[in-house]
Amino acid sequence: MKKGFLLIIFISLFCSCQHKPFKAQALPVATPPDSNTCDTINVTYKKDIQPVIQATCYTCHATSVTVNGGLDLENFTSLKTYLQYGFRGDGIYGSKFYHCISHSLLALPMPPNYKLDTCTLKKIKGWISLGAMDN
Repeated sequence: MKKGFLLIIFISLFCSCQHKPFKAQALPVATPPDSNTCDTINVTYKKDIQPVIQATCYTCHATSVTVNGGLDLENFTSLKTYLQYGFRGDGIYGSKFYHCISHSLLALPMPPNYKLDTCTLKKIKGWISLGAMDN
């Protein structure tokens, strides 16, 4: 009798609980980054890429530098050869230049003292992927 009484009390307590129906709540939506902050679509060599290479590479890799590791990045033909695929495969990941500037473990990191920011790397990656035009 006691077991039946306890079972009835347990069931009545468990079932008498007031339960509100589930209401879906909206989760906060992440604000997409401002597309103007890093335009990777309209990238040109003269406007976007050359100024970066000039500011970060010319001190060691320019026509006037005698010790440049045999690489003159001021000369577009020399730069274009360095951008070619085949270093570590096809596509952007085969570009020795991209491996260097992204500080990949597969190449000598350039610039050696710091890493380029993410937006600059994305712009260069997109430019190389589209054929690295001298535009």
